[in-house]
Amino acid sequence: MGFATTACFFEDRAKKAHDPDQKRHLLEVADFYRQLAGIAPGFPDGFSPKGRNGHATRWAAWAEECRTMADHFRDKGCREQLRHLAMTYDQMAQAAE
Repeated sequence: MGFATTACFFEDRAKKAHDPDQKRHLLEVADFYRQLAGIAPGFPDGFSPKGRNGHATRWAAWAEECRTMADHFRDKGCREQLRHLAMTYDQMAQAAE
């Protein structure tokens, strides 16, 4: 699954969101993945996401993916964005528990 596909996922989630803050946040995440798609087509070779069961687990897995990806990028701004996104996913995981 490439970053553009992930962006579409978050855009679709934003369309279904009832809470305006959550909708805004999901659109920000979608925009971030669109930007990432312009840099790289997808996750690094050999990367295998695990543990995508349930909302909390899914958010936690995405947080870990972002932290892992941050370690692979040389651009400081990109690394910071990925780490910020990971923190946001962690918050979503906590809220979903």
